[in-house]
Amino acid sequence: MRSGMLRAGRPGLGAIGAGAALVMVAGGTTACGVGAGAGDPGFQDCATDPVACNSGERADGGEITWGIDGSWTGWNPNLSAEYTVYTLQVTAPYWPAVGQFDQNAEFVVNDAIFAGEPELVNESPMQVEYTLNPDANWGDGTGIGLDDFIYTWYARSGDGDLCKDCTPAAATAAEVVSIEEGATADKIVITYSDRYASSEWKYEPVLSNPAHIADEQGLDWKHDPADMAAAETYFSQTVPTWSAGPFEIQDAVTGEYAIFTPNDDWAGSTEVTLDKLTLKSFDSVESIITEMRQGTVDGASPGSISAENVAQLAGEGEIDFNVDRGPLWHHIDINVGNEFLSDPALRTAVFQAIDVEEIIARTYANVQSDAARKLNHLYRNDSPNFEDHLTATGQGAGDMELARDTLDAAGYTWDGEGRLLDPEGEAVAFDYRYADGSADRQTMADLVAFNLADIGIEVELRPFPAAELGPTLDESNFDMIAFGWTSQPVIVNSARQFWASDAPTNYGRLDDPALDALIDSLALEPDPEKAAEIGNEIARQVVQDAYQLPLVNTPVAIMASPELVNVRDNWASQQRALYNVAEWGLRAA
Repeated sequence: MRSGMLRAGRPGLGAIGAGAALVMVAGGTTACGVGAGAGDPGFQDCATDPVACNSGERADGGEITWGIDGSWTGWNPNLSAEYTVYTLQVTAPYWPAVGQFDQNAEFVVNDAIFAGEPELVNESPMQVEYTLNPDANWGDGTGIGLDDFIYTWYARSGDGDLCKDCTPAAATAAEVVSIEEGATADKIVITYSDRYASSEWKYEPVLSNPAHIADEQGLDWKHDPADMAAAETYFSQTVPTWSAGPFEIQDAVTGEYAIFTPNDDWAGSTEVTLDKLTLKSFDSVESIITEMRQGTVDGASPGSISAENVAQLAGEGEIDFNVDRGPLWHHIDINVGNEFLSDPALRTAVFQAIDVEEIIARTYANVQSDAARKLNHLYRNDSPNFEDHLTATGQGAGDMELARDTLDAAGYTWDGEGRLLDPEGEAVAFDYRYADGSADRQTMADLVAFNLADIGIEVELRPFPAAELGPTLDESNFDMIAFGWTSQPVIVNSARQFWASDAPTNYGRLDDPALDALIDSLALEPDPEKAAEIGNEIARQVVQDAYQLPLVNTPVAIMASPELVNVRDNWASQQRALYNVAEWGLRAA
């Protein structure tokens, strides 16, 4: 048990606290930048035309430097410790994505790799056929082919017989049975087990790192699980010399910057006009804005934005910006391995004591006045599939009387000094962890500690560097923790990644057989409407487990020089503004 500090006073006002995002990493009123002049639409049309706002003709050539408000520890988002929003952003210009969701949640296939959308060619067992673009390649003269699909299967299988001691961010390939060529060499057929019939088969991530690069390292990844794991480590630690995207890396330092130039072998339909793109890490949004003011950075789509940041941007006539709800949803998670928090009754009371509306009022609402509490883990409040599973339970209500009733019924008591004692008479105490570097995250932490002090719980606030988010989660080095998930508009893999008992990204180690059964049934439901019903059953069960408390879809901002064209935010993409980086350019005169 960790000793801690009891917060006795109500915390002061703060700005937004949108914690560092972990990706699996949407609208409300917007604040448009004042930098857009006549004839320069900037982001002013994004509320009405989010898919095409800030469009225009591009000049031939030019350079863009784009700020990232965090760091990354490696180059392989297959791995749970590297599956962060920052890794996904820095890998976006070269990663072999199947496709992207646009701002209307419509899926657009990556035509640089595929000749058309995946096709369901058999229902039982489920078989999906992919037709490759005949020019699809890794930017080094090697075509994308069967082995590359098999490599990703092994890497993301979660099966030690395929990849020894690997920790995939999500075992999306756990139910793959075979991957074979189809009737012709340009067709790849993936066959799934009888345990998989997902309604979201079209969106499965089937490509990642190139198999031939692993071969060149002398790794027998296809037959030796230890070599397969070594290949994943190699891709993590090695700056990529390959690219399946519109740009390739010319120079990079892990966690600091990556300099890209056009990939001449890219097979996509969009012509790249930029000569150079630099993605650079910064320790704060304030630093990015300062660099933009000085003309050394051209834009950013940070994972968090504060009221102070918005005020700064509003005073800059040469910076366009837009604020809206983003893909990241902030939440508080509990480690059920803690000696006290293993008790569902205590977890329930803890969540009942936390006042989410007050957290929002003192943080997110300072940026977006109508920021609303998130009331479903899997569906946004404006989704047609949304159901409120939280309000009736009192979780997130800041209801101290209800929390005390819950504890009293479970055999908890209080000593003469008001400290909560568990049924064995031990004083309840644990830690709360969050990424430092933000007054807003500190405000949230102070509010949580204050709320829990009201029911007699001693909480130690233990911040960590934002760059350590992945390792902190991966090691379950917390009792309670606040962070964010960014996700696409899908639920099947999200549910498995968040809560399945065997998922490496189930960081609080919840093990609920009933929840596992629901997650398994979701993966077997091909009908989208029935899948949505199961999704809501899953959300209801997570609430019953009192494992994860949703807060809000956090407000985010995009900011850019008026000279940039075809640059816009995308709540439905894990890569945010970088989702369409091939289209970026400098505005034609």
